[in-house]
Amino acid sequence: MDLDWAYFRRLYEDLLDHDGEPHRFLAGRRRAAAAHLAALAPLRKRERIPPGGYTGDDEQLWRIMKLYALSRVGDYLIEAGATRTRFFTEIGLTPFEHAEAFSPFHHEISAVVQDPDATHVTVEEVLWPGFWFGDLLFSRAGVRVRAPRHLIDAAVATTSTLYFAFRRDPRPTDDLSHGWGSNSQWRTSFHRFYADGDGLHLNWDGVIDIGEDPPHRPANRPAEEAPLDERRELLLHRCFVRTALPRDEHDRFPYDDRLSLTTAEWPMNPDAIVRMPRPA
Repeated sequence: MDLDWAYFRRLYEDLLDHDGEPHRFLAGRRRAAAAHLAALAPLRKRERIPPGGYTGDDEQLWRIMKLYALSRVGDYLIEAGATRTRFFTEIGLTPFEHAEAFSPFHHEISAVVQDPDATHVTVEEVLWPGFWFGDLLFSRAGVRVRAPRHLIDAAVATTSTLYFAFRRDPRPTDDLSHGWGSNSQWRTSFHRFYADGDGLHLNWDGVIDIGEDPPHRPANRPAEEAPLDERRELLLHRCFVRTALPRDEHDRFPYDDRLSLTTAEWPMNPDAIVRMPRPA
């Protein structure tokens, strides 16, 4: 199949035009969507990224941008309260709940039961399933958690800016498409979080390994003054969950950071950090 990198963009835009009837609209597009997703199979496994990253001549970059457009469909269906499971399962994604233990890699906190008697974070309810595309985390499962305030602050975790997400009304969100024009925004890359035999890899395309202390900053990247513990919290949860919100919490840039872990616990265990060198 021809890559047709704009297919999922058209699917998203057409879905908005059929607001209120997502199931009926998507039912007739499952076969085509499955074929287009199958064409993105090279993204199912984490690869060694070339020095300097991908350029516009690399087909892998176009696959990554095409998958970003499908993630917009997922964001819309969460926000609309629509059941996504059947559509995404039938086109080739694998649903999961990971309900046995809270993991910020696998779970997006949507609601919090504040419990001063709790000693750790537990999953109270899975509100929507997450999905895998091979080893690639397409989307996290949405959960309600029970937690003490010193680990998860309900107000912070549910109202702070959610990064790596285009939309999640009513909370503010941020991804790299925001602020760009109607065409340029679709050249946004899908942020790749992988789980494989080497560990959990957060934002694999990031150029700054924040597992290092201090992180090594490439010469072409501006200095990051945010404390390392805040950067790790933000990348792990994709939002702040307990930090007293800094004034610039809505204006952070976690997209250059990456982190590899053996397990995703909260609080994060420094011993879980895995060093994954990348080409210079």
